[in-house]
Amino acid sequence: MKGLVERDMIAMGKNRLFLIVMLALCVFYTVSDMYIMGVLLMPMLFSTVCGAMVRNDLSAPVRRTLFAMPFSAGEYIAEKYLIATVPACLLAVALQALSAVVHRQLFAQSAVVVVFAVLFTALSASIEIPVNIIFRDRAQLARICVLAVVMAIVALAIFVGAGADGVPSAIAAMPLWVWYGGAIACTVAVLASSVAVSLHALRAAQL
Repeated sequence: MKGLVERDMIAMGKNRLFLIVMLALCVFYTVSDMYIMGVLLMPMLFSTVCGAMVRNDLSAPVRRTLFAMPFSAGEYIAEKYLIATVPACLLAVALQALSAVVHRQLFAQSAVVVVFAVLFTALSASIEIPVNIIFRDRAQLARICVLAVVMAIVALAIFVGAGADGVPSAIAAMPLWVWYGGAIACTVAVLASSVAVSLHALRAAQL
């Protein structure tokens, strides 16, 4: 797995200009009034870059050589999820720390933003990786369809349960520990389901 990590770090280095520009954009958002967007943007970008690497790995010229190397499908999948989630989560924590200093936010506020950043990271990676494994060259269209369905479900849930202040009344009435517990449970469930789907799809693919 160490070799896979090193290989992907080199691949990310080739996209360093894109990542630097996006990081600068995230910092700009973080120090502005749109700080939440700044904290939540990088997870999506890391997942997009990781998805592009998966798509490249499964292209015909690359996969014949890559998957002849001594690593299992499980190790490959685990490494991709680590690359897609760990750097994004660490960066979200760093950006939120900057936001807390600039905007003088309380620890509880920062904790909520970080929790949602982790959940967003898990959701992004959980969509990006299996979609790229299953659909490969058609991943762009499939990703748009999947994200559209997810956003439609979220919007419908908010519309149905929204109260007078625009916040779902059932959610607003929940204690804080339910928020954290629910976010953790959703993160674990989403990642576990996505890993299982990705692993099955990779083993079923003709590599």
